[in-house]
Amino acid sequence: MASLRRDDRGQMQTIEGLGAAMIMLSVLALVVQTTSVTPLTSSFTNQHIKLELQNMGQDILTTLDETYTMNTTDLNATSLLKQSIKEWVLVNNYDWYAWNNTTYVSLSYVNNTTILNTALGNALSYALIDRGVAFNVEVAYPDMENRVRCAKMIWNGDPSENCVTVSRIIVLHDDVYGTGKDIPVDGYYDNSFILPDISPDTPLHNVAEVKLTMWVM
Repeated sequence: MASLRRDDRGQMQTIEGLGAAMIMLSVLALVVQTTSVTPLTSSFTNQHIKLELQNMGQDILTTLDETYTMNTTDLNATSLLKQSIKEWVLVNNYDWYAWNNTTYVSLSYVNNTTILNTALGNALSYALIDRGVAFNVEVAYPDMENRVRCAKMIWNGDPSENCVTVSRIIVLHDDVYGTGKDIPVDGYYDNSFILPDISPDTPLHNVAEVKLTMWVM
């Protein structure tokens, strides 16, 4: 009789152990499912990718802003970033462009043969395209009434929800001395809707925030 009781007690302990194991496995499965790493969630992997994009984009803008357009010791020389915005204004007339796997083409005018050929655009296509990273460039600026506006310079589509944005501020001046470094003193540029001359009585033309948005395709 005692032997039967021990057997029954052993069977009950075995069943209890199996039940506890099943509960533990169920809890572990639930935890794993709720913390699973997928490209579409705010997972560790996704955050790591966003951090890498942020660092890369900021490095590109900083390098261009601290690199002169030519070898010179002139501290007032135009940086490649500022030169890119100036060329977008003077050569491309504030137009917006998209990358077509070869070059930047106008999105406003089908017959516009003037391509966007700037140090900023070239650096972005070189550094990001082959890595499967899409990007947009916008230029934010104050208008004559001190309201912040934003103009598209490069537009490759609507960003994904996992995009990152970095920016760099540059100062544009009036070319009062005819050096060719800055924006010409001209009614077309002074009164333009995009990047107007916000301080007509001073050499300051405008302050632009170059905004780079990136996302993995």
